[in-house]
Amino acid sequence: MKQLSRRGFLRTGVAAAGALSVAGCSSVSIAKPAVYRKPGDRLNMAFIGSGGRGGANLKEFYDLGEQVVAVCDVDRGRLDHSANVVKERCPDVRKYQDFRELLAAEKDLDAVVVSTPDHMHAAAAIAAMKLGCHVYVEKPLVRTVWEARRFAKVAQACGVMTQMGNNGNGSDQQRRNIEIVQSGVLGDIREIHVSTDRPIWPQALNRPEGSDPVPESLSWECWLGVAPERPFKKDVYHSFKWRGWFDFGTGAMGDIACHSMSFFWRALQLGEVVSAETVKTTERFTETYPAATTVKITVRSAKQQKPVTIYWYDGKTKPADEVCPEAIATWKSIGVGSTLIVGEKGKFMNGAVCMAGEPKFRGYGQHEATKDIPVTLPRVKNHHWEFAEAIRGGATPYSHFDHAVPLTEAVLLGCISQQIPGELAWDASACRFTNSKAANALLKPHVRDGWEIG
Repeated sequence: MKQLSRRGFLRTGVAAAGALSVAGCSSVSIAKPAVYRKPGDRLNMAFIGSGGRGGANLKEFYDLGEQVVAVCDVDRGRLDHSANVVKERCPDVRKYQDFRELLAAEKDLDAVVVSTPDHMHAAAAIAAMKLGCHVYVEKPLVRTVWEARRFAKVAQACGVMTQMGNNGNGSDQQRRNIEIVQSGVLGDIREIHVSTDRPIWPQALNRPEGSDPVPESLSWECWLGVAPERPFKKDVYHSFKWRGWFDFGTGAMGDIACHSMSFFWRALQLGEVVSAETVKTTERFTETYPAATTVKITVRSAKQQKPVTIYWYDGKTKPADEVCPEAIATWKSIGVGSTLIVGEKGKFMNGAVCMAGEPKFRGYGQHEATKDIPVTLPRVKNHHWEFAEAIRGGATPYSHFDHAVPLTEAVLLGCISQQIPGELAWDASACRFTNSKAANALLKPHVRDGWEIG
């Protein structure tokens, strides 16, 4: 069976982007080369999206001492709040409601942070990269598989640093988890079970009829962006109620899987998805994700011959107790939000391991099988600091596009399976499903007239 490393995946993926090209998007035109700064230089940064994660990202980079040059948000109330947050050191921050106007006007940017709803990640980030800006983009990196392949192609051509906002990658614990799993102490990995309490927003619903007046402070045109036209409805999409809608978000899986799957994705050198299937689901809806699903994704690993099977559980569901009796003996349950890795020689869960034949888990810092596994990975101050330092000549960020694109693609294939019944066979080289026209129709984004994804 052909094995594909992360690097091999990206070579194939960049080439396959042509198979999913849309008019005008097969080549990369670079308006400005990327610029790297010297150690100690302050970065000129712009922020596209300043609510929720956008506000948190703004505060992180501001507290690191970077210069906040401009902020963009479709909601003027959030714009004013963001400007107030940074006014002590950046009193002249400029404000925009349309990111296209920001990128056209600001000529001296080093980096752009994108924290919009999912459907606008690619449009904003790709436009910024082509202007020579390094980009920090919230998770999931993009909303569709085509956008993921295009993101990789543009980032590679522009020579920029990128970082997806799965910020646990910058923690010591995450890196220790990677060291434990990649050491091989668990043997070949058979399956992995990942669960979440998400969604914590409305989904599993139909589109409401009618329309409401658009608030004076909101640019509904810019909020929709590339997405198909639809009327504004109060408290339906904006704010933070967009994640469950296919046109705007990626549901619970897009929100959380880029966090919870990241450490083992790196540790096991996962890359090419073989298939994706939603094996259990509540009622499906035309425009929103189900309330709860179990998704099965099979992925090839560069570290072992057999593919790894990942089971994803959302809507407060979790694996059956019989999947791991040792967890029941240790914690009385397999808690929602846990990640369980099942290997031929042992199991990993909640920062603990249980080797074959043992009745209970023990912390990996105390267990004789794992306590002496050497520290081999660099530790960093945090995820945001790592990105900023990379622009100043430091090491490549841990969630650079070479890691973030294949991980995001796998998550998005799982999201497609939540919409299309049956096992979906994936051909990564051709960038298409081999057995579903309906699933293939979901690989590309809709791009509304007047907007583009470069």
